[in-house]
Amino acid sequence: MAQRIVRVTCPDRPGLVGTITTAFADRGMNILQLDQFTDADALPQTGAPVHGTSGGSFFFRAVVDSPADRTPDDDAADAEFHRLRERLTNSVDDSIVEVQPYPSKLRVVVLASKTDHCVVEMIRRAQTDQLSGEVVKVVANHDVHGPLCDFYGIEHVVVPNADLTKEEHEAAVLEAIGTDVDVVVLARYMRILSDDFLQKAPCPIINIHHSFLPSFIGANPYQRAHDRGVKMIGATAHYVTADLDEGPIIEQDVVRVDHRHTKDELVKSGADVERNVLYRAVKAHCEGRIFLDGDRTVVFG
Repeated sequence: MAQRIVRVTCPDRPGLVGTITTAFADRGMNILQLDQFTDADALPQTGAPVHGTSGGSFFFRAVVDSPADRTPDDDAADAEFHRLRERLTNSVDDSIVEVQPYPSKLRVVVLASKTDHCVVEMIRRAQTDQLSGEVVKVVANHDVHGPLCDFYGIEHVVVPNADLTKEEHEAAVLEAIGTDVDVVVLARYMRILSDDFLQKAPCPIINIHHSFLPSFIGANPYQRAHDRGVKMIGATAHYVTADLDEGPIIEQDVVRVDHRHTKDELVKSGADVERNVLYRAVKAHCEGRIFLDGDRTVVFG
């Protein structure tokens, strides 16, 4: 059986789930997973619906398979799901319909500095088939991850920033990333990316931030957290935008701490929550479970 993830985004209106699932049934496709959400906050408070819609945005994700006799190989499956995509696009006004393979195997490039816990987590999860993506390359500005990448047979590119201007360094990093990539992951990459870099990047970028945003942004966050006597520390994974650390949030988590914790113990606890939050965020992206809703995200479980 050929399985695919089908994603639909459109203005909300009555009957959308029925329209979409009927299209599956008419082609003999079986639904294995289904999630849908309407952004109720965007619904109009007064006035009649426009063009027969109820307002707001509708988000739909399903995993479906097609009959084996219709899709005996990948080419036949691609053609079948292409016809499904055309039908949904024509049936649902103003819709964006996306189809991707299931299980997903997106190509992931990791950007790193010296800190390695998030790099290790991305590689470990990918190597054990938990990430729904493949780490194909690690690009770093320090030569510390080579032995790890060599062990797993992952390409490792070092782009030192010494003796290079910011523009030159970013150009070299973009060249190292290449174009055959589906998502870039900043695994505690300790450099601020310029607007020009973000505009030229070939795919979405996900960052892990060492706090439960917006608290303790900037340098030395764990010392500042310790000085303030915090009772929990956390991490936030978000898409990278031109506004520093203010991109749409994908995943967050916290762990409890108290006055007995030293700054070094906070760092260890923070590393644990950082790598888990980053893993969950990248996995959700690879599995097509994230939809952008303005400055927010809709993330299906």
